[in-house]
Amino acid sequence: MCIRDRATYTHQAAVKHFGRAEFAPANSISDVFDDVESGRADYGVVPVENSTEGVVNHTLDMFMESDLVICAERQDPIAHCLMAAPGTAKVKSIASHYQPLGQCRKWLESHMAGVPVTNAASTSDAAAQAALHPGVAAIASPLAAKIYRLKILASAIQDVRDNRTRFLVIGKKVSAPSGSG
Repeated sequence: MCIRDRATYTHQAAVKHFGRAEFAPANSISDVFDDVESGRADYGVVPVENSTEGVVNHTLDMFMESDLVICAERQDPIAHCLMAAPGTAKVKSIASHYQPLGQCRKWLESHMAGVPVTNAASTSDAAAQAALHPGVAAIASPLAAKIYRLKILASAIQDVRDNRTRFLVIGKKVSAPSGSG
């Protein structure tokens, strides 16, 4: 099973879909496709659309170059948290992937006006930055806060309460029905 990065929303979707499985993190959506195409992973999980920010163009672009198929899809609620290393007295900058930054735009403007915001490769990468650099806060999932031992400063900061992302399970072929059910 190939996922974009550990502790991301895609990782959470993969765990919800497959349960206890072996997950191999990839550096990009392209790498997820490459790992499944090459046989290093049987399936991959990628984000395709968010109810607030729209389609994930990189995922759609990859289907133009790939023979992989959609094996399953799921929609999951996405609740963002602002987090920082324990003991952080003042947030000097905020890091996250561009999708969550867009999904939290109004909250950031009203609660963190003037604090510089930087794009990170993923929400997991942003959480890792926050863990390593005092004063840096991340916008990421509660799972990222747990894995990177960060303190949640604010929860459910997304602008739309019913924020959802659609994820696709990709593979080389669609599995046949199990016959149960």
